[in-house]
Amino acid sequence: MEPRDPDLIDLLVAERALDRARLVWSAREARRASGVAWSGMSPPPCAPRSKDARLHEAHAKLAARRQWRESARGRFVSAIAEVQSLARAVHAGGERAREAAARGFEDDLETCEAIARDLRRQTLALITGLRAARRAVRDAADQRLDRQDRQI
Repeated sequence: MEPRDPDLIDLLVAERALDRARLVWSAREARRASGVAWSGMSPPPCAPRSKDARLHEAHAKLAARRQWRESARGRFVSAIAEVQSLARAVHAGGERAREAAARGFEDDLETCEAIARDLRRQTLALITGLRAARRAVRDAADQRLDRQDRQI
């Protein structure tokens, strides 16, 4: 996980934003409690975290995210999300194909052929995503059987 890792940079930006939000919230709550207030009702002191603390937290979150993505559940959810995206693209491509055919099928065969090629490519990618989802389910089932075997 080098400093130029885009996932790490995104998490560092989010950590900075979280610090800013905490400071804003703390200042707002401190203003609310600045008048007459019950003892102990003011917010706890809030200071921005050090750069190293934010970096450490971002590394921890990135490691957890990557561990989840590599798990059977993470791979399954990622594959299904990809399949859903591809299904929307296939549907949109089908609509474009019908529109092109309605405008003049014989006059625009090249466009119809190009759309059909795109639909084929997207459909093959969709099938690949479904296979990845099924592999993730099989891996989870295998892991469950392995755990059961160890308990026996």
